[in-house]
Amino acid sequence: MMNIWIDINHVPQFNFYKRIILLLSEMGDNVWITVLQRGKLLKIMTNELKGVPNVHIVPLGKHRMTKWSAIFEANLLRIPQMMFWKRKLHIDVAFSNGFQLALVSKRKNIPNYSFDDDPQTVDYKYKVAYNTICHFCIYSDPTLPEPVKVLPVLKEWSYLAPKYFNPNPHVLEKYGIKPKEYVFLREVSVGTVNYAGQASGAILGIQEHIPSDKKVLFSLEEKDKRHLYPKNWILLQEPIEDIHSLIYYSAGLVSSGDSMAREAALLGVPAYYLGIRYDMPANAAAAKVANLQNQKTADFADWAKKLSITPEEAEKQQIALREHIDNEFIDINEYMMGLVENVREKNHK
Repeated sequence: MMNIWIDINHVPQFNFYKRIILLLSEMGDNVWITVLQRGKLLKIMTNELKGVPNVHIVPLGKHRMTKWSAIFEANLLRIPQMMFWKRKLHIDVAFSNGFQLALVSKRKNIPNYSFDDDPQTVDYKYKVAYNTICHFCIYSDPTLPEPVKVLPVLKEWSYLAPKYFNPNPHVLEKYGIKPKEYVFLREVSVGTVNYAGQASGAILGIQEHIPSDKKVLFSLEEKDKRHLYPKNWILLQEPIEDIHSLIYYSAGLVSSGDSMAREAALLGVPAYYLGIRYDMPANAAAAKVANLQNQKTADFADWAKKLSITPEEAEKQQIALREHIDNEFIDINEYMMGLVENVREKNHK
């Protein structure tokens, strides 16, 4: 039995590590998860991991969604908190997506590995310096120098690969919709750093091109702007039950944010990204491998017309694309498990 440390700072990171957490639990290893208290992250993790044996959730640090809190509480103060917590137990191997765990682990000679999808982050050089191996899940990028390791996969594949994701058609019943007979639209708030410079209301600009024979499921972050959009669009209310099944069975997805657009593309759904982060490596990879489109690669009106095909043909195309992606990508969960097993073998020698 080993002690594995995983540090999680926001929901997408939990989605990425959830499968490996469950696999390690099944093997009988102790999984220690330090989690930043940010939004609903701790509550989500506590609910989804409730009753899972050998998993220990440790709240560590806070992010109050202010600039001061992000710099001081969520980053600087969290390093000595990690060091103090680490003193209490022996850790065999550690995983994270940030530099804090890497810094602490390097000082304590703990093998540690990071997995990211954006080499442009401010902590890039620190992760490269402190990690045993600094991985980037961006499919391919010959410009990244050693010792960075680029993996032929995207992070979302850890939970969306056919091996791990089984869509549930029963979630459609709540909305009175049928597979491939509706379009999924996602409008994000542009009031964050990631969307700086992006105009708001991108979905408003394309609504007239949505095929008239399709219903619309609508995800809107700023609910106070609901009156600006067509009344017959079905507004989704968070928390959304099995959102990935809702995406999977859609005829197509259009999003002003890139995360959900990538997920849709990896689910084999025709996906169109209305935002401006064209050159982000993960988005470029999704475009190359999973046919994610944007305003530079395809005219939206022409793209939307192609959604009016039969459900049978849409499903056929989806299955073929998912098989193609599966052939192109590695199983990232198996890769991470391999790192754990390498440490286990060294410990037993």
